[in-house]
Amino acid sequence: MQFDRIKEIQKTLPTTPIWQWSATEVALGIRHKAISSTEATQNVLKRIHQINPKINAIINLMEQKALKQAKQADDLIAQGIVLSPLHGVPITIKDNVDVKGERNTNGGVFKDRICQEDSTIATNFNTAGCVTIGMTNLPEFAIRWFSENPLFGRTLNPWNHQITPGGSSGGAAAATASGMCFVAHGNDIGGSIRYPAYACGVFGLRPTWGRVPQFDPSSPGGRTFASEFFSIEGPIARSVNDIRLGLEVLSRGSIYDQVWVPAPLAYNDSKNRRIALVTQIDGMDIEPDIKENLIKVAKWLQADGYVVEEIKLPEFDIAAEIWGKILIAEKTTTIGHYIDEYGSEDVQKAWRGMVYGAEAAKDMREYILAIAKRDELRRIYNEILDTYPVIMLPISGKNPFKYGEDLLGDAYFKDVIIPAQIPLLALVCLNYPSMSVPTGLKDDNIPQGVQLFASDYRADLCLQVAEDIERHIKMPYRFED
Repeated sequence: MQFDRIKEIQKTLPTTPIWQWSATEVALGIRHKAISSTEATQNVLKRIHQINPKINAIINLMEQKALKQAKQADDLIAQGIVLSPLHGVPITIKDNVDVKGERNTNGGVFKDRICQEDSTIATNFNTAGCVTIGMTNLPEFAIRWFSENPLFGRTLNPWNHQITPGGSSGGAAAATASGMCFVAHGNDIGGSIRYPAYACGVFGLRPTWGRVPQFDPSSPGGRTFASEFFSIEGPIARSVNDIRLGLEVLSRGSIYDQVWVPAPLAYNDSKNRRIALVTQIDGMDIEPDIKENLIKVAKWLQADGYVVEEIKLPEFDIAAEIWGKILIAEKTTTIGHYIDEYGSEDVQKAWRGMVYGAEAAKDMREYILAIAKRDELRRIYNEILDTYPVIMLPISGKNPFKYGEDLLGDAYFKDVIIPAQIPLLALVCLNYPSMSVPTGLKDDNIPQGVQLFASDYRADLCLQVAEDIERHIKMPYRFED
């Protein structure tokens, strides 16, 4: 009987190499013994050896540890034990959180820091039976929308080497897009999950604060306001359901994060089919093909029975300004001197541009008033989201940046880069769950996408709409060499 069940499962699985499967398919195959975790891990490792020297997304390949974890996952399956929906599935972790026995360099800055304990991220993956296959690249101090550093070098976008893979989770998105993992961990304090997902043509979810617990034993001190409420951990993957499974694993609770919230992953409320469409935002220009893409996706959703109404988002540009006043003020205080002392010339230049373009609060009064304005804006947006449970808007006003655009000087940062990223920055300030959804490719191999956001802890609504979009456009994968 068990043999017949395995045969039936095998018929539903792809015939392509395992590294090309979705996390959902790999987990299904492992759970029902159609494949083993060891087999899946070896298959992915072969892909990494083939493509990573060209892409440079994984900067710490944990091959022997991964194979040991895979064997442990298989041994548990043999005993009838399944630890999670991602049991036995190879994943990656970004190189700015702690993994016991490995370096947490934060983009090559702390090259000699060896972690003595696991972060909450690593703990949740481990207790879910996942296989951590390696750690992914990012810029120094995780502060650029590009992913390169002097220690590990530059990560390339698998689709187009002339454009950024995004930052700071560029290594995570590039690894996912090119078949080097099934689910990647990322974190987002200024778009660092959603922008790399956009640039690399995959899905990326920034949950609400408190959804995914955060703690790194190598950084035991207390967190500032922005570090606690703006910096969010989340999954990157090639399908909506893989994002759903990644969120389920990452959101397991921890006593080490005092703001973790045990909110349900989904609610049994009636599905409101109203969606707000945003094609104009004060303070920024939106490129014509980005508007056209939004309208195209809106038509798909209308065909599915959604009521799509175009709206203007009030003071959305102000929300992005508040992001700068709070975050840049805090980062200037906490890491500004480290960037000056330990950062490369490139990261120092990019940081100066960000400080100039984002305009941090000048004093304590302005900082306090910025936090108060944020509270006021969230009340306004809670009312809008009560009418429109999901809002669709651009991820960025520009197509993915060309390599080195953040090194073109302070004025370019202020006039071009910061305005283009208003949709990313504003949603960090407002802190609603937001998701990058790929919607196809332009002729020059540049991914396109839309962004969705919903009210607090309602990432499930973003996932529902994203799944409907996914049915209309099956994003091609960058599996060629």
